[in-house]
Amino acid sequence: MRDRTLDWYQKNAEAYIGRTENTDLSGLYRAFLKHVPPGGRIMDLGCGAGSAAKYFASMGHPVLAADACPRMCAHARERAGCPVRVMRFDEMDYEDAFDGIWACASLLHVRKADLPDIFRLIRRALKTGGVLYASFKYGDAERESEGRAYTDLTEDALLRLMNEAGGFHRIALWRTADVLPGRENETWVNALFRAV
Repeated sequence: MRDRTLDWYQKNAEAYIGRTENTDLSGLYRAFLKHVPPGGRIMDLGCGAGSAAKYFASMGHPVLAADACPRMCAHARERAGCPVRVMRFDEMDYEDAFDGIWACASLLHVRKADLPDIFRLIRRALKTGGVLYASFKYGDAERESEGRAYTDLTEDALLRLMNEAGGFHRIALWRTADVLPGRENETWVNALFRAV
């Protein structure tokens, strides 16, 4: 994650948490969990407010939440009641450790040129057969908006990056509208990949 973006989250953590922590992503959670074995270990990568970590833990999964923003981690630890690590994406040092990695609206802050390396770290952290969920805003720009840097991707661009990284098989790619109030016109690309 770029430093200016991380600074934005650290300075605006409370407002961001208030706006996002009750977002209904249950349909996406179910799509992901269909591919995670019962009781499988999950990492919530870029956990933000900890909503996903809390949900996965409530479904009986051991969860490790991780975020680069210390204030987000403090909130997620209290909310989800699971272990939480302050960690940047490029600091992932796990191997064959998780049955699923959930990266919802988090990897979009990584530079496009750096994404294959991050996907390789994710692949190393996943068990063979484990599943990755990731989402990006739909588009083809690297841009800055309201103090945060974004990498927008199309389905084809995401597939090219995953192929460059290697070690994944596509399960599904689909688009959804943003669920936050006032953002219904924004489109997201959602992806599920299996580690092979």
